[in-house]
Amino acid sequence: MPKRFKTKIGPRDFEILASLDRVPLTSSQLCYLSKTFEQPFHDEHNLRRRLRRLVDSGLIRSWSYALVSSGRAPQYFKLTRDGYRLLHGQDASLPRRRYFEEISHGHHFHTNALAEFVTRIAVTSHEQGIALRHFARENSVKFEANGFTLFPDCAFQLSMPDGRVFNFVVELDNGTERVRSKQDVESLERKVRGYDAHQSGFQAGDPQRYLVLFVTTRSEQRMANILNLADAVMSNRQRTVFLAACTTQLSKSCPIYDAVWTDHRRLKRSLVPISEQVKKQGSCLTQLAAS
Repeated sequence: MPKRFKTKIGPRDFEILASLDRVPLTSSQLCYLSKTFEQPFHDEHNLRRRLRRLVDSGLIRSWSYALVSSGRAPQYFKLTRDGYRLLHGQDASLPRRRYFEEISHGHHFHTNALAEFVTRIAVTSHEQGIALRHFARENSVKFEANGFTLFPDCAFQLSMPDGRVFNFVVELDNGTERVRSKQDVESLERKVRGYDAHQSGFQAGDPQRYLVLFVTTRSEQRMANILNLADAVMSNRQRTVFLAACTTQLSKSCPIYDAVWTDHRRLKRSLVPISEQVKKQGSCLTQLAAS
């Protein structure tokens, strides 16, 4: 280990580094996510002290969000190149430069909202005994189909205790993109058409099939507009490709088992089918997820 590391790196530090490899996080988000650690942080002040040690060791860096929280702008943390190499090995190929750089102010709200969703899914999965696997961070996965190129905000797999697996990609919507525009590279219509074309290459039961989760930070009307778009342009309306939900709905429920997602038919859905064992647990699911 390089001499400039000023502190001993333990298992919990590696869990912090692995968490920041998924998405930039604030100390409060990381403290919540630590519920999935072997030894969770029960005091955010202790976590902040540990983060300062990791900053001093050159493994992570922090910047201030251009967001207001409790009267001050929260800080978010990212890995440095040394932190990435410690986590993945000295010979690991480094991500693009912006992975290590300060987030542009125009992207702050998006990144913070994405981090909230990722931590919510990770903690809820852990509480329900579901393994969160094959997580792919923002812009690290590329889909191409029929001339469309797509880079989802993240992707992951949920592996159930009974062996079933479910794949998802996430598009976090802040209401800034146009809904309908074939020419606009950033329009939602291009994303919907692209994902629909990509999914058309998979047969029913194909293990590579996935659901596209549109998570909107805006109103339910915005969510309805996205689903109306999906219903209008899908090549096969009998197939389920897209689910949508508002962040306000997800924050008050279990995003995996509660039927808080809506498909293009306006049917309420859970992310995964609920087994008989889970049904017996009843309302405790939401209580666990909200803890």
